[in-house]
Amino acid sequence: MKLVLKLALYLGLLIVAVVFFGKFRNSYRQAPVLNRTELNAAGGEAPTTNEAVATEAAAAAAAVTVTNEPSAVTNATELAGAVTNLVTTNALEKATTAVKKPKNAKPSVSEKPASEDKSSAFLFLALFVVCLVLIAALAAWDFTQYLGSRTERAMMASDFQLPTDPNYEAAEQEWAKGNHLDAINLMREYLAHNPNEQHAAIRIAEIYEKDLNNYLAAALELEEVLTKKLPREKWGWTAIHLANLYSGKLNQPPKALAVLERITRDYPDTAAAKKARQRLGLPEPETVQPPTEPAAPEAPEDQSSANLPKGFRAKK
Repeated sequence: MKLVLKLALYLGLLIVAVVFFGKFRNSYRQAPVLNRTELNAAGGEAPTTNEAVATEAAAAAAAVTVTNEPSAVTNATELAGAVTNLVTTNALEKATTAVKKPKNAKPSVSEKPASEDKSSAFLFLALFVVCLVLIAALAAWDFTQYLGSRTERAMMASDFQLPTDPNYEAAEQEWAKGNHLDAINLMREYLAHNPNEQHAAIRIAEIYEKDLNNYLAAALELEEVLTKKLPREKWGWTAIHLANLYSGKLNQPPKALAVLERITRDYPDTAAAKKARQRLGLPEPETVQPPTEPAAPEAPEDQSSANLPKGFRAKK
C-alpha cells in the first residue's frame, strides 16, 4: 500500500472517530428537563392570585342583595359558595385549556424520552471504539511488515547490521516518504563511497521488487551483488532470493535452476546449499570421516624382565 494512501486512511479513521466521539458526548449530556411552566401546563395546575380571587368575590357579592340583618348569615354562606364555585370553575377551565393540544402537534425537545438519547449515545460510543480498533489494527499490520522486512534481510545476511551512516539514513527517510526512486539514487551514492556495504545493493533490489514491482531490475541488482566478495552464508541466501525471483515473478525456471546448481557447486557446506539441494531433489552428501593414523607398533618386550615383579625392569 502506498504511503499516501496509508496516511489518508489513518487521517480518515481519526476524523471519523473524533466525529463519533463528539456525537456521543452531546447525546449523553443532553437530558430532557421540564421547567416550571411546562410542569404546570402538564399537571393542570392553574395559577391563582389574590387579585383574581378578589375580583371574582366582588362579582359574587354584587350578585347577592342584602335585604335585612336576620338573613346576613344566609347571604354570607351564599357568597362563600358562589366564590368557591367560580374559583373552581375557572381553575378547571384553565387546566383543560392547558392540557388540550392539537392532534398534529409535534413533541418538543424536552418531551423526547431519555432512553432514546441514551441509546443514541451508546451507539456513537460503539462506532468510536470500532474506529479505534481499526486504527490499532492498521498500525499493527504496518509494524509487522516493517519487522518482517528487517528480519528477512537479517536472515539473508548473518552479519547484517543496521547502518548508522547519515547518508544511508537519509535514503531510508526518502523511502519512508514514498520517494522510492530518490531513495535508490541516494543508496547508489552511498554504495559508491562504501563499496563493501553490499547490504545497500540488496536494499535497492528489495525496493525494486516490493515497492516498484520491477522484478527484472531487482534480479539484475542481485546478480551484481553475487559478483562481489561476500560472506559464504550471505552469498548463499542472496542467491536463494534470486532463484525465487526467477522461478516466481519472472517465470524463468532455467535461470533459477542454474542459480541453485551454482550454490550447491560453489558453496556446498552452507545452509543455503542445503536448501538448494532440497529444491533440486538432490540427496545430502555423505560426511567423509578423516582418515585415522595407524597406531604405532609396540616395542617388543624384553625377555630378561619377564621374571621380574610388576613395575620392575631389567638393569641394562
